Amino acid sequence: MSIWRRFSFWDRSATSQQEGQQSAAPASRNIEAPKSVTEDTALQISAVWSCVRLLTETLASMPLHLYDVSGDERVEDSRHTLSRLLKRRPNARMSKVVWFETMQLNLVLHGNCYAVIDRNSRGDVISLWPLPAQQVDVETLADGSVVYHYYQGSDVSVFAEENILHVRLFGNGIVGLSPLEYGRNSIALATASEEFSTKFFKNGGKPGGTLTIDKILKPDQREQVRKNFAALTEGSENAHKLMVLEAGMKYDQVQLNPNDMQMLETRRFQLKDISRFFGVPSILINDQEGTTTWGTGVEQIMLGFYQLTMRPYLTRWEEALREQLFRGVERNRYSLEFAFEGLLRADSKGRAEYQSQMVNNGLMTRNEARKKENLPPLPGGDVLTAQTALAPLEQLGQQNPEPGSQ
Repeated sequence: MSIWRRFSFWDRSATSQQEGQQSAAPASRNIEAPKSVTEDTALQISAVWSCVRLLTETLASMPLHLYDVSGDERVEDSRHTLSRLLKRRPNARMSKVVWFETMQLNLVLHGNCYAVIDRNSRGDVISLWPLPAQQVDVETLADGSVVYHYYQGSDVSVFAEENILHVRLFGNGIVGLSPLEYGRNSIALATASEEFSTKFFKNGGKPGGTLTIDKILKPDQREQVRKNFAALTEGSENAHKLMVLEAGMKYDQVQLNPNDMQMLETRRFQLKDISRFFGVPSILINDQEGTTTWGTGVEQIMLGFYQLTMRPYLTRWEEALREQLFRGVERNRYSLEFAFEGLLRADSKGRAEYQSQMVNNGLMTRNEARKKENLPPLPGGDVLTAQTALAPLEQLGQQNPEPGSQ
């Protein structure tokens, strides 16, 4: 009996594992979304675009280093094949930034990103080719192994687990949950709000209503009245024209205006709600409502974003790259790390104070501090020094003997 048969009582929920195709979307929805949501329609919402762009470009712009940790010291190895591959060109068509942007875009939207691993005869990775996440299905076989199906038109390519680089968000351990699918209702409500606003202003800000006439009309008369009245009310070019009703006609508004519908409040709330789904503080996507844009408050918000949102993304990437690209014995010898401290760099004054304390306390050499500022090393700058102003009193007495004591 396979391991999946033993757990057949599990339902198909977000964290369940079952034999067969894995899903990054919810198995059921609490309410029906007011609008259809796809990758393309979602990115037309400014909040979604800003959150995705911020998470994607921030990660892609960060330096990535490969370290040899087999000895007593951690030494950067820039000659390793993977170091050159991931820091320059992961494949013949993409630079490092473009490759990470493409992969991270799929990860942020769909909760999973995939790349085909090409190896040479020795088993070394020579290229990584991204696959669109929405065209990849993950299947768990009866023996617990995982295979990947890539659909391209009428063609299907099947890849073994060792030939696919798969980075995933939290989920059932096989696939990550899709923010686009789980945030569908919030994104759809933002789309519906935009659609209503567009139609309302396109119609010159005139609400819908009913036209009452004190007699029975024939079908052709009813259609003629509808056309004539539409010519007076529909379109922004008729926004300020005077309506003249005759033959006892009476117009009654039946549609709420934007103020009654709290349209502005709804759109503002959806911006914050979408930001929550992507883990991005709304102030970082230009939402300044109720938040000052000055002082240390924003600095602390950005620090929290780097540590609570970007750090988990980087950790997922580092572990996936190490476990899936290195061969068995190399996993314990090498590590891949993003230069996270680049995100935490303060202004010039803050960096000067930090490096001064590190050098004066013997924790960093002067050349190490100069390297962080992209300055060339100086002769004699590789020696650790320490500020000796706070020396023990016994040593101060030895260094400064009293006059006449000798």
